[in-house]
Amino acid sequence: MKKCVQAIALLAASSLAATSAFAADGTITITGEIGGTTCTISGGTGGAPGSGANFPVVLNKVQTSSLAADGVTAGAKPYFIYVGGSATCPDGTIVAVMYETTSPAINPATGNLRNTAATSPAANVEVQIVDEATKTPMDLRTGQNSTTATVNAGLATLPFAAQYIATGGAAGAGIVSTAVQYSVTFP
Repeated sequence: MKKCVQAIALLAASSLAATSAFAADGTITITGEIGGTTCTISGGTGGAPGSGANFPVVLNKVQTSSLAADGVTAGAKPYFIYVGGSATCPDGTIVAVMYETTSPAINPATGNLRNTAATSPAANVEVQIVDEATKTPMDLRTGQNSTTATVNAGLATLPFAAQYIATGGAAGAGIVSTAVQYSVTFP
């Protein structure tokens, strides 16, 4: 009987030791919120909301001499993303834009948009996105939010610009084409 009690005590002690060997070092608590706010999204290069969330930005033609060295920028073209314009987007709602890091044209080395023109592509040139509220180029690799804006009178305006940037030396003549996906966030 004594051996049986010792065996049970030994078994209980070994199970406690095994449990402590697998103890956690910490806990991560993750929280979030799904909002019911529905805001219309549109964009464009004009001063008023456009007709939809997908829109073109046509950069002005520049000369190769404007992009004569690595890192030089030219041809900034303002565009805007509008949130609201309908009765369902309440005043006081804070919004921002996040450019999706999974967009295929994002260059993982520079954070700019690669030139993906299929025919006659310009050499050594990419497109850089600028947060016009701060005049700061955005690194599209990071998935960070832009400067925020607040809905007022049913509308928030988020200003940006797209511009050429020479990469790897002087830009060559040719076509520039690229695209990027974005999401409106409610930080």
